[in-house]
Amino acid sequence: MLSSEPTFSRRFIQDHYNGLPGALTAVTGLVTGHEALAGRLIRPGAFDVRGCKRILDAGCGNGRYSRFLLRHADADALITSFDLSPHMLRRAQARLRSPRISHAVADLTRLPYADAAFDAVVCGWVLEHLPDPRLGLRELARVLQRGGKLLLLSTEDTLTGAMCSRLWHCRTYNRTELRQVCGECGLRWEREMWFSALHRLLKLGGIIVELHRVEVL
Repeated sequence: MLSSEPTFSRRFIQDHYNGLPGALTAVTGLVTGHEALAGRLIRPGAFDVRGCKRILDAGCGNGRYSRFLLRHADADALITSFDLSPHMLRRAQARLRSPRISHAVADLTRLPYADAAFDAVVCGWVLEHLPDPRLGLRELARVLQRGGKLLLLSTEDTLTGAMCSRLWHCRTYNRTELRQVCGECGLRWEREMWFSALHRLLKLGGIIVELHRVEVL
């Protein structure tokens, strides 16, 4: 099975992140290392956004990934970010304060963007809040141009993943099964990434993968 935890409604997720748990992400990100992870992933030599002109931060939260997208993207690149939680968007806006980035309230399963609108996408720890990953992956593939790339981060069905799923009310994914589902949605599993060699050895840190948009056969 793809999920080891129950899923929750759209309204539940929105209220959850509008409230105290969302406000605490600035602190928990530092404690868990997610802020440092974002910096290690979005940079030349890792998920390189140089040359990408239209970038989407899907489920941007408090702007953790947008911060590094702004740092490493070309000066003329435009960054679009969205989140289901209006309060998280306000936190992101207060943190970034950049005219190069736009914010919108949107649902990952019904994106308000045209086909092939972006050449790079980051989607960090969002997919596990959906009842079926295909609902989000198909939309991400739709708005990503052919050959474009997606950095996907998601909670894995490990012991630490189970602990995170209880804290953040999300599901977990089996790595092999998620790879198959990505392929069904037109996203090729290009390369896996890890925070460190130790994380790779012990299978810690969740599923972090760069995907490329291909045509569905």
